[in-house]
Order: sequence, then C-alpha cells, then structure tokens
Amino acid sequence: MSIQTYDAAVGGHFKGQAEPIATTPSRLPIWEVNHCFKCPVVGMCITQAEQKRLLKKLGLLGKSDGPFEMHETLVSSLEKENRLSRRIDNLLERKFGKQAAVLLQLDDQSFLADFTAALESGEAEVNLWATAVSPDLSMACRRSVFGDIHMTMHWNGEQLMQFKRKLSRQRQDMERMQQRIAEFSMQRRDLKREVNGHKREKNELKAALAAERREKAQLQQAMAHAPCPGCAKDRKQSDHAMQYEIDSLRRQLDLARQHIVSLEEKNLRLSSRLKQQQKINRHVREETRNIIAEMTAINRCDESCPSFDLCKKRILIVGGVTRMETLYRDLIESSNGVFEYHDGYVNKGAKGLETRLKRADMVLCPVNCNSHAACSIVKNLGKKHNKTVHILANASLSAVSQVIWGEECKACILN
Repeated sequence: MSIQTYDAAVGGHFKGQAEPIATTPSRLPIWEVNHCFKCPVVGMCITQAEQKRLLKKLGLLGKSDGPFEMHETLVSSLEKENRLSRRIDNLLERKFGKQAAVLLQLDDQSFLADFTAALESGEAEVNLWATAVSPDLSMACRRSVFGDIHMTMHWNGEQLMQFKRKLSRQRQDMERMQQRIAEFSMQRRDLKREVNGHKREKNELKAALAAERREKAQLQQAMAHAPCPGCAKDRKQSDHAMQYEIDSLRRQLDLARQHIVSLEEKNLRLSSRLKQQQKINRHVREETRNIIAEMTAINRCDESCPSFDLCKKRILIVGGVTRMETLYRDLIESSNGVFEYHDGYVNKGAKGLETRLKRADMVLCPVNCNSHAACSIVKNLGKKHNKTVHILANASLSAVSQVIWGEECKACILN
C-alpha cells in the first residue's frame, strides 16, 4: 500500500479532529475518541471476561453470543454516550488511569519511545489507551501507534498459523513413531517367547544329561561291587553305547546354547533399537508439549480467556489405546481441560462408566478400540443423560485433538 493510499484509508480518520485548546480536559471520554481506535481499545484493553461481565450486568448478553458478538456490541456502543459506554469508560479509567496520566504529560517523541518499549515487552495496553484518549498527540504520532498495533495483529495471526502447521506435522510424526514402537514391541514379545522356549529346552536337556550321568555313576558303582569277568565285553559295549548317547546329548546341548546366544544377541540389538525409538518418541512428545504450551500462551487460555469456563470442561475418553492414556492426559490438561478415562470394559456392569459420563462435559468414544456393546452403552447413556457423545474413527492423538481443539478452545484460537 502506498503512503497516499494509507493516508486516505487511515490518516483520513484524524483530519476531522480539531487541535486541542487550553480548556481541553485531561483526557477524552471513550465515546469521543477517534473511531479507528475504538475497535483495538476494546479488543486489547478489555479482557473477554470483563466484556462478558459488562454485557451481563446490563442484560445485553445473548445466550448464543460469542466473542465476536460481544466485541461488536461493545464497539457499536462507543458511538455515543450511553449506559454501556460510560461503564466501559469507567472500567478503563480504573485499570489504566494512573499510568495513562503520566503518559499524557509526554511529548510525541517521548510518548513514541515509551510505546515502542511497551510493545516489545507485550504490555502496550496502557499506551494504546493513552493514545486513544489523549487530546494533545499529533496525527503523525497517533498514526504511528495505530500502524504498529495493526501490523502486530497481522504478525500474531501469521505466527499462530505457523504453530498450527508445526503441531500438525509433530502429530503425524508421533503417530508414525507409535506404530513403529508397536511393531518393535510385537517383535520383542515374539523373540522373548522363542528365547523362553529354548531356555526350557536347554533345561530339559541339562536335566536329561544329569539323569544319564547319575545312571552311569550308579551302573559303574554296581559293577565295581559285583565284578563279572564273563560280562566285561558286554559292559564295555554298554559303556560305549552310553558314551555315544551322552556325546549326542552334549552336541544337542551345544547347538542349543549356540542358538540361545544367537537369540540373545538378536534380542540385544532389538532392545537397542527399541530404546532409540523410545528416546525419539520422548523427544517428539516433549516438542509437542512445548508447542501446545506455546499456542496456549499465545491464545491466553487463563482467567482472562473468553472461553476460560469452557476450557475447564471435563473430558471423558472411553476405550482408546490404554498405553496412550498418559498422552491423552497431557493433550487435554495442557489445553486447560480436566481428563477422565474409562477403558471401555463393561463385563462387570456399566455403573462406573455411567458415573463418569454423568459428570463429563464431553465424551469421546473411538470405535476401533471398543467393542460394539461398549459403543452402544455409551450412546444410550449419552441420550439418557443428555450428553453429546463424539464417535471417533480411531483412537489416535490426531483424532482426539481435532475434536477437543475444534470444540473446546475454538474461540481462543479464532481470537
């Protein structure tokens, strides 16, 4: 956009404002500030919780009103003096009056320097309020403040999209890692069963060899006490046959030992690969938690969040992959939710499931990790207690997070 176009679109809002005179009050009331500042002042200087309280006290908050409807009502009320605009003016004076009084005494250069420092620290609400209500700032100073605030909002939107794309890639990587870990775990279980089988075979061979040795010792002892010159040849043949059998058993035992050593080496290699995969999985999980935390911080999902009460809802997951319970918990609690889990087994009755479902605000039921009976019970209990049940095609983190982020913190993300 050229300077001329910008002057016509933004600077034109200031051309109708008269220069201050000596009798001008210390600040302008909110309904007299320039129109282009009313929207950012409401959006940045009044938290969503404060907006909701203002509208509720005056009976102006509809049941279906979301953040945009509240913002629109507040901004439109600032066109003239009325009950709502006076309450807004009083609220902002209580919040920023003392700090703004100091800023209103500064000249343009000092004011812009203070605003730049505040914007870099992320605490420019007071400076924006002082800019809007100051009767003495020049049009160039106001335009500079408005331009920086406007471009910061664009930059925040771009950063949010980048975080969402990065989070999506991390989720896909985590799912692939989980699949590989599951494959390695299955291979390790098979190998462990095979090793245990060879160990049992080895023990049986050792027991057989020990029995043969005892029998041989007993025979030798018996022959020593009852010598028979005529049986020397038969005894020699018997000893030879027994020695042959013992040698055969020893060869079998040696082969079994070699096979066991080979299997143990293979087990060590697979264990090493499994540890590497677990380390990668922990790293991916930590990165995912950090991204979720960063996105949560950007969206300000705390007491000032427009959906703070909504974000504290209790989320119940029925079934799913049991070993992923910790990942489900991390995903939900990092989004400021309350996590509950039921494994989906209802052989001993559905009383425990019904108790959890009654106090839940959202119920998720993956069909690929639940029996048909469990899914039917969850649906019937949802109808009985008027609870919305989300049936998921699978139990992956991606499927769970799509429902949670799409329903619970949608307002935060859009804001």
